[in-house]
Amino acid sequence: MKYLFVKVEIEMFPEPLIGTVEERITSNQSGRVKFLGTYWPAKLHESDREITLIPEETIHIIGIQGITLLVVPINNELTHQK
Repeated sequence: MKYLFVKVEIEMFPEPLIGTVEERITSNQSGRVKFLGTYWPAKLHESDREITLIPEETIHIIGIQGITLLVVPINNELTHQK
């Protein structure tokens, strides 16, 4: 049996968006966020430290990979290159 693995590209948003954690997200485990009235799978974007996002915490959504939103804590310093 042959498997086909397709690399899913990351799309970064020009400005961070606001969402709310619905299901806990850690540095090692994906979770779920509520964004624009809909629930999305989500994971932390390139964190070099241990982070845990808990339900009802407000977060920044900075990109998407497939259908998974890429998130960071609100207090995280964001740098967007233009």
